[in-house]
Amino acid sequence: MKRLGTILQTLASVVLVTAGLWLTIRLKPVTKVDGSWLTTPLLLPPPQIGATAPVAIPQLYLDPANPLMWSLLIAVWVAVLLDCTGQWMDPSDIGPIRGDRPRIWPLFTASLFGAGIWPLLFTHQPAWMALGTAVTAGLAIVAARHGAGRQRPAIGFFAGWATAVFSASLAGLASAKLSLPPQALSALAILPGAAIGMVAQLWIGPSIGYSAALIWAFCGLAISTMGSDPMIALAAILGISCMAAVLVRAAS
Repeated sequence: MKRLGTILQTLASVVLVTAGLWLTIRLKPVTKVDGSWLTTPLLLPPPQIGATAPVAIPQLYLDPANPLMWSLLIAVWVAVLLDCTGQWMDPSDIGPIRGDRPRIWPLFTASLFGAGIWPLLFTHQPAWMALGTAVTAGLAIVAARHGAGRQRPAIGFFAGWATAVFSASLAGLASAKLSLPPQALSALAILPGAAIGMVAQLWIGPSIGYSAALIWAFCGLAISTMGSDPMIALAAILGISCMAAVLVRAAS
């Protein structure tokens, strides 16, 4: 029974990775690229998100449009799988429950299951996607708070990625309800995430994985969408600067 949490966490991690691989195969590309991306590995043409923004904005994280976003998604998969491996080899979540060291695996496992399941069900439903990503990010942030200082950086890293996806889903929902230009949507996918991320990082405490994932996500999103638009670049700079500030505080 002491291994039940590790078993469930492992199952949830496998579901997350398997669902992510399936989505990258099933989803239509969010951008059209002329020629091989290998010739321009980071500066691909910006995706056509005007008419399909409710779907395309969150899909930038689920079905990456350039190698930087791909590297973030793969890093998330590797991090959660390595955390499972670490729990099998040297479990840190099976001792007695104390007030300052609550169980991590229930919340973390629930957030992993959520991240693996909601994209399969709600990819084309902006309101439900926003709700699913909100629940996933909330559970992951609380799990990261419980895991701070316990040598499990993958939890904070996953929580940062989940926060970025939630912010992108909010931008997609805004696009479904309001008539906004693509530039404003890309900024909306960054700035709310930065605001949430700053508060969450200060609450989580000494865990740099959360801010690192958000900074990585903002860089990838800006490269994916900005083209030559200064508004998106400014939003990315503001978001990255805010997260870098709290990252330094968390590291110190």
